[in-house]
Parts: sequence; C-alpha cells; structure tokens
Amino acid sequence: MSAPFRFRFLPHSNVLPAVLLLVYLSGCTDNTPPVNAPATTLPYRLDKPDTVFVLPQRLKEISGLSMSPDGRHLLAVNDEEGLIYYIDPETGVIHSTFHFGEAGDYEGVETAGGDIYAVKSNGVLSRIMPDSGKVETYPTGLKKSNDVEGLAFDAANNRLLLACKGKDGKNPAIKGERVIYAFDLSGKRLSETPVITLHLAEIGRLKKPVSGFSQKLNDFFSTDQKTDAFGPSGLAFCPIDGNLYIIASMGKAIAVLQPDGKIIQAEWLPSGVFRQPEGICFDRQGRMYISSEGGKKGDGKIFRFSPQNR
Repeated sequence: MSAPFRFRFLPHSNVLPAVLLLVYLSGCTDNTPPVNAPATTLPYRLDKPDTVFVLPQRLKEISGLSMSPDGRHLLAVNDEEGLIYYIDPETGVIHSTFHFGEAGDYEGVETAGGDIYAVKSNGVLSRIMPDSGKVETYPTGLKKSNDVEGLAFDAANNRLLLACKGKDGKNPAIKGERVIYAFDLSGKRLSETPVITLHLAEIGRLKKPVSGFSQKLNDFFSTDQKTDAFGPSGLAFCPIDGNLYIIASMGKAIAVLQPDGKIIQAEWLPSGVFRQPEGICFDRQGRMYISSEGGKKGDGKIFRFSPQNR
C-alpha cells in the first residue's frame, strides 16, 4: 500500500519565484515552437535543403564558409588549424587544402578579388594570395573579448565586414547589442566605430511569435536561445536581392539587412536541421550554403539551398 500523499510547502524565500514562474507559464500551450516551421518570406526554404554534405572528421568543427575566387569551390576553415579547405560544391568532397598559418581559432573565411582572407576570433586577419602563396597578417585592434565570428566582403565599399558575437562595451549607447566593424582594403585599417549595430530587441520582434512551452522557459530564464538572443556566427551578401544575410548559432536565427544596415527580416533557423550554424555563403547561381558544426556527437555538415520562386 502506497504512503498517503502529503503537501510539502516550500520555504518562504522560494515561494514567490515559483509562483511567478507558474503564472508566467500558465498561458503556455505545449505547441511545437516555430523553430521547426518553414521560413515563408525568404527566397529559401530553410527547413528543406536540396543537398546535405556530411563532412569528414577533420571538418567536424567547421566554422567559416565562402566561395573560391574562381567560383569553382567552397572554401572552409575550422577553429583549430591554419588550413583552407577547397570543397566541391556539387559533391561535398574535399578537393585540396592550403596551409596558410599556425594553429588558431579561425572563425571566418572570405574571398575579395583574387585574394582569400581568414579571421581569428581575436580579429587578426590573414590575407592569402593563392597565386604566389604569400600570406600577410593584419592585427585589427579587436580583442578576444570581441569574439569575431563572421567575415564578409562588401564589394560596393571595398571592405571586409567583421561580425562580433561578443558585446561591444566601448559605446554606452550600444551596450549589450551586437556590432559589425569594417576593415578597409585600400588603407588596411579597421573602422574606429561599428558600421552596423544589430539591435537585439528589433531582431526578437521580427521573429515569429512563440507560444511553445520550451521557448517560454528559454525566455523566462534568459538562455542563449531566448527570443531576442542573437550572436552572429556568419554573414554574406546574397546576389539575388543584394541584402546581407547574418546567421546566429546563439539564438538559432537568420537576419536579413539592407546594404545600409537596416534590419528588414529575421527568422528562426529550424533546430531539426541545424545543430550549430557557423558559416554562410552564396554561389554565382544564388544558391545558399550554410555550414554547421557537429558538436560532441554529430558530424560537420554543409546544407545547400536553391532559391525559390516568390
């Protein structure tokens, strides 16, 4: 015979937080969060890649992604080695590698003209000249605390854009927001102030409303996956609409910005597809590629999305 049930009262100090949590969640239904719902306004179906490339173990920690100067290969780096990986965009097979530097936390790779640039999380840029094999290094003045995660070529302004996942503490007006700096390719200098500020509240507002129980918990406890969480991990300009696409592993989202930096769209990235999205690029046909790290138990992957008719 089971023991009779008895109520167990919480200490007074714990009652109020528990009651507030219950009240907050009382209106929640156990609906599936829209994290797994298709994006309906982007020119790509984020829930339905047309191709998925499963990468070998050495690219389990794939971070940056770009296209080669001739457009024939994907370029990738991981966050451990000073290696550029050339990958066939039709098969996902590694074609070759190019050693350009010492081991380090490389987070982004990008093509500008005939050169290739790689960036470390502390903002140090490496310029790789494939024809000569020459490599030049440029400290930018950014630090590890800025946590640079994304690199993109802004051809219209002949500059590289460096997206920071870390908070920018220099300007009180943008405290707590995420920022993007510009590295001028003519003068080889970093902008003194950010050229783009990503306002997290605006990104959270543009995402689809969430009523799922799990997302309510994320918002209540301010986790890395709360509605207005957004830590840039990759960015690239789309040749179809000319806009800047920024993906975030922290916050599992994609934001679209006009060339002037105005945020015009934000969508959840389907959690059932992307484990840890880290890199993004587009080929000349307008196909979008997103790389995802494998984490502890998974494989590194590259997802390819063909543009949809709108």
